[in-house]
Amino acid sequence: MGSRGAFEDVNMGNFAFKAGGQHYKSIGILSSNPNVKVIVQDSNNVKAPEYSHTAGRIYAVVKAGELKHLAYYDENHKQAVSIDLAHAHRGVQPHRHVYLSHNKNDPGIPPTSSEMELIRKIKKEFHLK
Repeated sequence: MGSRGAFEDVNMGNFAFKAGGQHYKSIGILSSNPNVKVIVQDSNNVKAPEYSHTAGRIYAVVKAGELKHLAYYDENHKQAVSIDLAHAHRGVQPHRHVYLSHNKNDPGIPPTSSEMELIRKIKKEFHLK
């Protein structure tokens, strides 16, 4: 299987996928927004996939029962915005990055109110911290 994010074996019920050396497993779709897919990432470092099979997809990345990232993908299937809930950036937590920019000199940008509402819905529906 390649590292583009393809599912490992759908026919056998294995909905895990691998992207960029990271392993993920889909645990569901947000009922109020079918474009939001909740995935569990179980290796040491937590990061969202860089690409999505679906343009405009939003991945909610979970580790150990806690929502760690929201990742928004553009029409070219590339990660456009990442919201990091795991740590502060320049004193802002959660904070957002645009097009995978993680420059230490970038300002800490807080999520928008609609992004915060989406975070609240995901945590509530999937019983996450």
